[in-house]
Amino acid sequence: IIIPTYNDAEFITDTLTSLHKSITEDVEIIIINDGSTDATEECINIFYRDQKSSNVKYISQENKGVAIARNVGLKLATGKYIGFVDSDDIVSPDYFPILLPRLREEKFDIIDFNLTRDINKLHLTSENKESGGVTEHELVFSDDEFAPLAPIFRAGQWHIVTKIFHRDIISDARFEDHHRYEDMLFCPFQYFKCKKTLKITSNLYYYRLNNKSITENIIEGDIESIFFAMRKMSDFIKTNNDKRTVATFMIVNCFMEGRKLLRKKKGYYCYKKNMINDIKNALACCDTSVINKKILYKMRYPYIDRYFSAAKFSAKNIFDVFFGKRRN
Repeated sequence: IIIPTYNDAEFITDTLTSLHKSITEDVEIIIINDGSTDATEECINIFYRDQKSSNVKYISQENKGVAIARNVGLKLATGKYIGFVDSDDIVSPDYFPILLPRLREEKFDIIDFNLTRDINKLHLTSENKESGGVTEHELVFSDDEFAPLAPIFRAGQWHIVTKIFHRDIISDARFEDHHRYEDMLFCPFQYFKCKKTLKITSNLYYYRLNNKSITENIIEGDIESIFFAMRKMSDFIKTNNDKRTVATFMIVNCFMEGRKLLRKKKGYYCYKKNMINDIKNALACCDTSVINKKILYKMRYPYIDRYFSAAKFSAKNIFDVFFGKRRN
């Protein structure tokens, strides 16, 4: 389990406590302190002073970003399977009891499970006995048939923290340095290497929303990272045409997410010239027959999308100023 951490003194003890509630000796914890300037290191030291464990590696480095921190963890990892936990989140007490038996079978390339943003909905076996406990689904892929991947790519739930990867699937793949939204840049490409995956529908992970999270602190580079992911998948399709239809769903995910971030950050869909080129080039690679017609129109004519959203944004600002003054 790889845990990058940066200035999470407020949460790291709870995170580690949740992991150690049901941990076993065949689980390795790798913590990468990515240049924290608060009491994160002190909290970790105090925790492991009281919680003895021989299978913990702790690395402290200069701040280089979460992608590089995770890559350091990948380099150090010795396990057959690799998972990721964020240092401000919580795992279910059933995280290891549910996952480890499946992992020991070594049947699956990726095991995927659900997260929740409501800690009261975190899976507890004692509370789920009446509903039948854990529900799971196997997916098997052949070399020339990737249709079973379509629901996964259509949903676009690329959270790295809800996936356990066989290390042979990851192989030498690494996170893209200096990019946020690194899940989208990493996870889809690992699925294309799989022969068999397992989906567990239980909420084994509590994803905490706080004022330091990426979703609450959008920066200009986040939007660029989304379009970088679109370019990366477009390039992948050019040499993997058999995966074109499934990959199209990921490109649509990128477009919709980038569009949403633009509006959230700027107030309207202010595509830059390079973004419009990315959309145009991606669309040329896509299987357009699987794209919703309204979305396809927006992708084909981003200038129109930008023009009308800018006009609406300006009109709203004028309205607010005018009526704001009258109310005053």
